[in-house]
Amino acid sequence: MSRISLFAAAVLCCLFFAGCGRSTHVYTDTKDVKVDEISHVADGDFLVISAVLVNKDEDSIQHSVYRVLWFNKDGTMIEQTAWRPVIVKGGAPVYVKERSTVPGAKEYTLIISNDAS
Repeated sequence: MSRISLFAAAVLCCLFFAGCGRSTHVYTDTKDVKVDEISHVADGDFLVISAVLVNKDEDSIQHSVYRVLWFNKDGTMIEQTAWRPVIVKGGAPVYVKERSTVPGAKEYTLIISNDAS
């Protein structure tokens, strides 16, 4: 699945869940890179997330990308990060941290995808 189609699917899901009281989500289209832990803290009117990515295949190196979609209290997307590259070696955790730059972020969606480049 391309990054654009994955993003479109994520946005459609988020819009659907917005009316149902959305919760935090993680979407991934890579079979080996998984989110081992994820948490968030408020930093004033901003939100900071921390996640640990792991490669379940001990013998491989995965070139992936990730981005974060930020939502306000009403479930409206107010911001998104650029795609960020990440290399996840088998058996070695990778720690990622992102902070919203627009005030009012209350929830988020983390998207992880195979690097198509």
